[in-house]
Amino acid sequence: MLDTMESTTPAVTGATRRPLAVAFLLASLFVGAVVAIDPSGLVPSGPTRWTVSLVVMGAAVCALLLRPVRVERVTGVVWLALLSWLFLASLAGVDSLHAWIGTPDRRLGWLAWCTFPLMFLCGQALATERDRRVVMRGAAIAAALLGVWCAFERAGWSLVDESFAGHRVGGPFGQPAYVGAAAVLLVPMAAGIALDRSGSRAWRMIGLFGALAGGTALLLSQTRGAWVGVVVALALLGARHRAVVRSRWREGLVALAAIVVLLAVTPLGGRVADSFDLGHGTTRGRFDDWAVGARVVERHPVLGVGPEGYRVVFPQAVSVNYVQRHGNAVIPDRAHNGILDVAVSGGVVAGLLYAALLGLLGVIAWRSLRGRDPLTLALACAVIAYVVQQQFLFPLSEIDPLFWVVGGVLVATRTSAVAPIRRVSRVVPAAIAACVLFGTAMGAREVSADRLLARAADASGNKGLGNADHATRLRSDSIRTWYVAARIAARGPAITDVDAAVARAEHGLQRSPRDPALRVLNADLLVERAVRSGLDDDRERARAVVTAYLADAPDEPQLWLDRAALARLDGNRAAERAAEDRAALLQPGGRLSGNLPAAVEKS
Repeated sequence: MLDTMESTTPAVTGATRRPLAVAFLLASLFVGAVVAIDPSGLVPSGPTRWTVSLVVMGAAVCALLLRPVRVERVTGVVWLALLSWLFLASLAGVDSLHAWIGTPDRRLGWLAWCTFPLMFLCGQALATERDRRVVMRGAAIAAALLGVWCAFERAGWSLVDESFAGHRVGGPFGQPAYVGAAAVLLVPMAAGIALDRSGSRAWRMIGLFGALAGGTALLLSQTRGAWVGVVVALALLGARHRAVVRSRWREGLVALAAIVVLLAVTPLGGRVADSFDLGHGTTRGRFDDWAVGARVVERHPVLGVGPEGYRVVFPQAVSVNYVQRHGNAVIPDRAHNGILDVAVSGGVVAGLLYAALLGLLGVIAWRSLRGRDPLTLALACAVIAYVVQQQFLFPLSEIDPLFWVVGGVLVATRTSAVAPIRRVSRVVPAAIAACVLFGTAMGAREVSADRLLARAADASGNKGLGNADHATRLRSDSIRTWYVAARIAARGPAITDVDAAVARAEHGLQRSPRDPALRVLNADLLVERAVRSGLDDDRERARAVVTAYLADAPDEPQLWLDRAALARLDGNRAAERAAEDRAALLQPGGRLSGNLPAAVEKS
C-alpha cells in the first residue's frame, strides 16, 4: 500500500474543516510539554508535565472521535499488532504493576504506549494546510521557549536545580538527552514556519527565532545522538535537492567553516572528539548498554520482560566489566536504543513491529523530501532526525507523543490511503474521557505528593516524616514515595527509626518486589538493625535477605558490603575480607567505596 503514498491533499469539506479544534489542542500540547514544570516538587520535570500532557491529549482524542476518524491503514494495522503484543508482554512482565502504569521516572507502561497511536491518529486528522500550520506554529513557540530556557540555564538561572558534567544543560526536562530529542523535533518545524511564504511576517519572525533558539538548545545539550539525527536529515535533504546544494555551495562552505570554528573554541569540540574514543568514555558506555540490552532480549526473546521491566532484570544481565567501567550509582532502566528498548519490553516481535513503524515513516519522509513546500519538508526532516536520534536514546513518554503527532501530520500530507472510517461509537470518547479524568485526578495527587516529598527532604524530625507519609497516602502505588519515606525515616538515631524505615521500604517492595533500588535500601536497613540490636534473629533475617538479593544481583557492590558487615558481626574475618574484595572488584578503579551501615562504621 505504500505505493499509494503520493502527494494528495484532500479537498476542504465540512469533514476536513472540523479538525481545527484538534489542531489548536495539539499546538498547545507542544508548548505544554516544554513549559509544564513544578519548581516546588521533588522532581520538577515529572508529575506536572505528564498531568498537563494527559489532559491535553485526552481533549484532543475526544474531539477527534466525535466525527469519522481518518486513518492510514498500513500503519494502523502495525500499531494495533504492536499494542496487542505489548499487552501480552505486560501480562507476563517482571513488574506486574509498573508494566501498566510506568515507573515514576519513565512513565512508559502499556497505558502510556496507547497515547502514541492516538496522537498519530490526531495528526492524520489535520488534512488542510491551515491546520498543519497551526500545529507547527505551536512547535515554533515551544522551540523558542526551549532555547530561551536553556540559554538562561547556561547563564546560571534556572527553575530546575540540576547540574551536569561538561556544562551540559537539562532545560525544563532536567535531562540533556531529552533536550536534544525535543530540539531535533521542534527546530525543523520552527524553520518551516520561518520559510512559510503564506504566513505573516510576525509568524515568520517567531519561526526564525524559534529555529535559532532551539538550535542553541540543541548545541548546549551536547547530545551527540541528536546531532547525528540533524546531520542525517540535512544530508538526505541535500541529496533530494542537489541542484540547490550546488548553487549554494559558497553558503555551505561558510556554514561549514562556522561550525569548525564553533567546535574549536567551545567545549563542543571535545564532546565530538570523545565520540571517537571507543575504548573509554560515553561512547564505550553506549556500546556496553547495547550489549546488556541484547543479552536481555536473548534471554527473553518471545515476550521480553514487559514495559519498565529492564531495571528489574538489569542486575542479572549486567557483566562484571560493565560494573567496573561504569559503577552502580545509577541503575539503567532503559536500553539506549529505540528498537532494542522495545524488543527488551516486548520481545523480538515487538522490536520488529516497532522497526516497521519507524521504517514506514522513514519511507514517507524520504518521499516527502522531493517537494518544495517548506512545511512538508520541515515535517519530513523532523521525523528523520527524531528517528535517528532515538536509536541512541529510547522512546520517551514526554516527547514521543509529539513525535507521533508530527508523523501523523506528515502521513496526512502524502497519502490517499488516509481515509475516513465509520463513525466511532459515542461510548468510546466517553470512556476515554472517563479514563482521562481518572488519570488527571491521580496526576493531581502525584503533584501534591511530589511537593510533600520535596518539603520532607528539607524538613527535620517528625515533620519531615509526616510529609513523606502523607505523600505515600496520596500515591501509595508509587515506589518513589515509599523509597523517599524510608530514607527520611532512617535519619533518626533510634533503632525504632530503623524499624520505621524498614516498614516503609517493605511497603514499597510490595508494589514492586524486585525493584533494585528498594532492595538495596532494604538490605542496608536490615543489616543496620542487626548491628544495633545484636540479636541473632535480626542477623539471620538480614543474612537471608542479602543472600536472596545477591542471587538476583550478584554484581551489586553495595550488597557485598552488606555481606561484609554481617561477616564482621559473626567474627569471620576471612569472609569479611572476601566480601570486601568482591565489592572493591566491582568498583571503578578497583577501590573499595560504598556505605557500610552506620553502626558498623562506628564499630
